[in-house]
Amino acid sequence: MTNEVVTNENPALAIDDLIKQYDQFLKTSGVQPILTSVAAAKSQNYESVVTYLADIMNSISFAKLLPKYENILEIVAELIASLDEESYFSHLDLPAIPALGHDNAANLKEFMNYIAQVKVLIQPLIDDAVGSNKNNQLLSAINNKKKILDKGFFYEFTDGDLDRIQELINELRKEITVSDLFDDSHRRRLLRRLEAMQSEMHKKMSDVDRIWGLVGDAGIVIGKFGKDSKPFVDRIKELSQIAWKTQARAEELPSSSQNPLLGNEEE
Repeated sequence: MTNEVVTNENPALAIDDLIKQYDQFLKTSGVQPILTSVAAAKSQNYESVVTYLADIMNSISFAKLLPKYENILEIVAELIASLDEESYFSHLDLPAIPALGHDNAANLKEFMNYIAQVKVLIQPLIDDAVGSNKNNQLLSAINNKKKILDKGFFYEFTDGDLDRIQELINELRKEITVSDLFDDSHRRRLLRRLEAMQSEMHKKMSDVDRIWGLVGDAGIVIGKFGKDSKPFVDRIKELSQIAWKTQARAEELPSSSQNPLLGNEEE
């Protein structure tokens, strides 16, 4: 009997996702990201990242960042709410909520200081979560091998198909990240599914359920966004075709067999 590996969202990783979103706004506005500031403060032996930011803050131009103030406010608000509501962080001595005033440029500085402090505080939790995920990835691979050995049956991808699956996952990740179709919560959920699927893809697998799970997501996206979702849906359809072809080959169906649920692309 094998132990099932359950993948749950770690609260620290969810906060880190928000910080990465915030950093993306900084990058595209020509402002040094928080991750870089934290690393610089450490490498330059500053007492804290706040001290480091105090040294460089006057040299930062917020001109390109100011138009994105509302977006940044939403990210910071979600981050603060998550930290406040999640008991996982109750043992941390979190910084005070930013004190805002009428000057948005000054408020952006407050946000930077706050998020930098949070990043430093939760980094050990992030490291633990990443380590746990890597361990789960190993356990998943072990369980997959055990299932194959127990059943004497497996699905085997060709090297070309496996490479194409990885390419499609990367393309989907990029499409989802930049698309305006998804709200932040839906985007994070889809990206987590892709990350889990990518980490569990092997040449030989006892099932291809991860791929078929995306078909349901594609249906929801089509229902919500119609033709605008075509780039997203087309890639999932191609993944499904690869999964079907692999399953059909394992079940010794004729090579010309088409999945009746996906239709014939040659029609």
